[in-house]
Amino acid sequence: MSDPLHMEPEPEHCCFDDWAAGNAKRAWRKEITAGVTRDLVEAPGQSRLQGRSVLDLGCGTGDLALATLARGATRATGVDLGSGAIDEARALARERKVEDRSTFQVGDAAKVHFDEHDVVLLNRVLCCYAEDTTLLDNSLRAARHVFAFTAPPSSGLAGTIARVEARLANLMFRIRYRKFKGFRVHVHDLKAVDRRIRQAGFLPTIEGRRRLVWHLAVYERAV
Repeated sequence: MSDPLHMEPEPEHCCFDDWAAGNAKRAWRKEITAGVTRDLVEAPGQSRLQGRSVLDLGCGTGDLALATLARGATRATGVDLGSGAIDEARALARERKVEDRSTFQVGDAAKVHFDEHDVVLLNRVLCCYAEDTTLLDNSLRAARHVFAFTAPPSSGLAGTIARVEARLANLMFRIRYRKFKGFRVHVHDLKAVDRRIRQAGFLPTIEGRRRLVWHLAVYERAV
């Protein structure tokens, strides 16, 4: 079978597989492992998923991608840097008996060439990239109708708290360098992110705070 994403396997990166292993244990017990993930899959509404293809970037264990299939999507594709995360996602797809409608591949969402999908989702992914422009441009090119993301807030009191949390997390990552291999989290200017998405031809339909520490936004392509 040809590779639908035209990608070459990427090397494993730091701790993503460890995190995916922990999430996988929860995913085998319940459909969606995190509250903000449930918010993201439900925010577009079933009407925006029904009969559509979904691309989940930074898919981890795959619970978000697979949840879209349960809500009417015809096909879900997931991409993640960790090969262990992808193995877990494929196993979960088999357990839920949707492996024929899902594809999971190792790759860097900022570099891989993607075919167009109706819906593109970035759940807690922007904060994993030091530079978000390439990731946004690459993923927006693949979005046909809907583009949605969750990320740490960047303004007001919530933004200040997010930056403090990021500094503390990055300090821990630096102390445990052997495990995290230089990984850092980043709080990006969401106003700049919004401008870039609008420039690509999308308009926001849903925006707001979720679970106190996450900003959720759903965009639809302007007609």
